[in-house]
Amino acid sequence: MKKIAIIGGGIAGAQTAVELAARDHQVIIIEKSDELGGNIKDYGCKAVDVCLKDNLCLVDDVFNEVEDFDNIDILFQTRVNDFTGKPGSYSLGIEREGVFSSIDDLDYLVVATGYTKWSDLETGTPEVYEDKRIIWASQLEEFIKSRKDHLDVDHKLTLDFEPESAVFIQCNGSRSIQEKAKYCSRICCGYSYRMARVLKHFFPEIEITIFFMDLQEGGYLQELSYQKLDDNEIGYINCKPIKVSSQDEKINIFYEDQKKGKKDNLKTDLLILSEGIHAKKVNEEWSRLFNLQLDEYGFLYPIEDQKDTNIYLAGTIKGPKDIAGTISDSKNVAYKIINDNKTGG
Repeated sequence: MKKIAIIGGGIAGAQTAVELAARDHQVIIIEKSDELGGNIKDYGCKAVDVCLKDNLCLVDDVFNEVEDFDNIDILFQTRVNDFTGKPGSYSLGIEREGVFSSIDDLDYLVVATGYTKWSDLETGTPEVYEDKRIIWASQLEEFIKSRKDHLDVDHKLTLDFEPESAVFIQCNGSRSIQEKAKYCSRICCGYSYRMARVLKHFFPEIEITIFFMDLQEGGYLQELSYQKLDDNEIGYINCKPIKVSSQDEKINIFYEDQKKGKKDNLKTDLLILSEGIHAKKVNEEWSRLFNLQLDEYGFLYPIEDQKDTNIYLAGTIKGPKDIAGTISDSKNVAYKIINDNKTGG
């Protein structure tokens, strides 16, 4: 039996823990908040008349399994503040409710503290004044997550108004040197498409347009294509808008129409801003404590071979991934530990 500490109780940490516990290893999850879930707990089911395969059903199963395993201990409201030892015999210094202690005799360590979304950053503020008609994708998620499923017919969209049109703008916090994120966050296209389908479900007559830089697939078993947008009466414009302003009780979007080769305007009742994935500030602390390397965007990667250090990284702490990608990566990390025979077990 191996003894493994996992820092982070989001989907990456939970999936890794389940795989290891199923092979009879002792697992300790260290979570700074008072519940499991991380960012994923803020997402809601986007099924309409059909399942759109957002993979949240998989997530629920994983967290339920964590609670069921006797060999998984969860330390809530706990922070890591020290790290000593060598591979196969590590000690973590922790603080829990003002009490300092240590977790000793650890064979492995997995760091899986995830990402932060663009709107949570101090710089993540839309360059427009506050307007109830301009919302972050996470605000729309607050409505969606309260639905049990698409059969929850009594649940209505609780906006202050009934929009006749809506626009999604992709790549907020991504694909930008200014925002320190030249990369694609990989999740925005698929999730915006799914949220657009939910809006259509509640407001069948609503006109929806998505601005994007290039179209990414929408995740596991869910291809996103121009044809799929057309089939569901969702318009698309291939550019990032130049300016957003309020005009005549509408939100005015000023953009360059690449097909026509000229600038144009689009007015809408509701504007939803996608949110790119960003590295957490705590990654700087982990890089020093565990001898890891930060890339130019603040994500982490190992300096030495993880097989030699017994310190593994799981999920979006290494870079942007959707739910399916995070689950797959976490399983891979667990399997590497399970198949490593240089320590006990």
